[in-house]
Amino acid sequence: AVFQPVTCQHTVVHRFNAERLGAIAMEAAEQCERLDVMQVRELMTLDDALNGWDTSRRLLFCQERGVAAPLADALAKLPAGTAYGLLIGPEGGFSDKEVENLRGRAFVTPVSLGPRILKAETALIAALAGLQLLTEK
Repeated sequence: AVFQPVTCQHTVVHRFNAERLGAIAMEAAEQCERLDVMQVRELMTLDDALNGWDTSRRLLFCQERGVAAPLADALAKLPAGTAYGLLIGPEGGFSDKEVENLRGRAFVTPVSLGPRILKAETALIAALAGLQLLTEK
């Protein structure tokens, strides 16, 4: 429902155009025959996003290195009807400090997308496909 881009320590941002991304979201909704359009928000820092997070919602943190439960296992442990968001890292991954910050927050659930490091856009597609398959949404 919402796309919230964030900057991390390893993020390289050349330019960001929320209006253009909103137009792409509208075209994608039409192509998929969705009745709603994903909201595209302005770019913010990871810290600001985490500090403003509604803690009644889980945040599934796709951790590319380290120990994390597979996405399917993590979803199976969440109570039915749990609202959640999905966090995909930048190219180059999250810094050690960011991983520590994320893992230290009670509303964050680290998840694994498998044993291989994926490009950011590939990780997003894999995670969303997995969520759709596992939750039938």
